[in-house]
Amino acid sequence: MDSSLPLLLYLLLLLAVLLGWAAGAWLQRRPQLPLRYVLTFSGAYLLGIAVFHQLPSIYDSHAHHYGLFIMLGFFLQLILETFSKGVEHGHAHPEAFPQGSLPYSLLISLYLHAFLESLALQSHGDPGHFPVLLWGILVHKVPVAIILYGLLRQLARRNWQVALGMLFFALMAPLGALLTQLWPFLQDFYHEVSALVFGIFLHISTTILFEADKGHHFHRIKFSIIILALALAYLSVLH
Repeated sequence: MDSSLPLLLYLLLLLAVLLGWAAGAWLQRRPQLPLRYVLTFSGAYLLGIAVFHQLPSIYDSHAHHYGLFIMLGFFLQLILETFSKGVEHGHAHPEAFPQGSLPYSLLISLYLHAFLESLALQSHGDPGHFPVLLWGILVHKVPVAIILYGLLRQLARRNWQVALGMLFFALMAPLGALLTQLWPFLQDFYHEVSALVFGIFLHISTTILFEADKGHHFHRIKFSIIILALALAYLSVLH
């Protein structure tokens, strides 16, 4: 099989952000509809894809230094979130940014996050690898795009600023996927890149899932959504 990635993959990465953009605009008129269940599903599904599929793929060569890259990805995401204020896992804090302009620190952090996670979308001679990871990224990207759109609508002074911020966000993941094809050395370090991305996913997904509800009550709906998402993630990795 050719190691190049199909055009459909790039289109799906773009469409995920456009879908989140459209959903964000729709939800602006319906603020009473919560996103927490969508975020819970995306976090659990992403965690399932990472553990059921990505982790075994990383360690198929039994090299222990990959653990260093997992920890690097985990703490890199922690650093990125000091600038994004947690948009990746559902937090929007417009008060943390100046009104009337684009929140550049947040955007750069999200752009870098979207770029890095897509670096693991390389076929690398494994025809079953990238579609599974792709679904995890897409499911995660839609709610992030919804939250980003809502935040930009509150902060930006003009509509073109909102559109520009969203368009650049939409382009980051396809750019990262494309560079893995243009730069062969990234494919040579496939396991290290995957381990780095796994660490990023681990931080985001566990943060989404384990942020406590008010009063730390057991939430049956949330728990059911988590189980459903993990089951679907497990089924998606079966061949």
